[in-house]
Amino acid sequence: MAKQEMDPHVQNGLYGTPEINPDEKHQYLGNFRERVYALQKRATVGDSRYLQAWEEQLEAHPDAVLYLNGHIDSDVLNQYMKLAAKHQSKFTLKTDAIYDQSDIVVVLAGHSAVHQEPVSIEETITDDKDSQDSDDQTKPKKPWYKKLF
Repeated sequence: MAKQEMDPHVQNGLYGTPEINPDEKHQYLGNFRERVYALQKRATVGDSRYLQAWEEQLEAHPDAVLYLNGHIDSDVLNQYMKLAAKHQSKFTLKTDAIYDQSDIVVVLAGHSAVHQEPVSIEETITDDKDSQDSDDQTKPKKPWYKKLF
């Protein structure tokens, strides 16, 4: 083999195969951002009000895979694994050391690009709550003395 042909092989042996957007893949538990249907951050992962939103996402995207950060509490992991089993969805635990400090701990991703906005479960829940609040604000308020009678 010529030296020019040998150099890439040696470099791959020393440094590993080059990856496309490794930081993006590490942030989204091994997925590209364009493939993500929904995600949840570490701060809200144990909150039960988001499980209903996850059920809706799993029903809407039966071919997607649920990626779970293996560095979160096992009780919380069991909730998500049971949810995936209930909807017969595939799930994968990511336990590499690089995901230990990741802020994103649950990701629902497809096999190809989906380009969905917003992807954060927290944003979808607060958007629903904000729309309910705006409906309440459009109703005319009764005077305080009408409440007495």
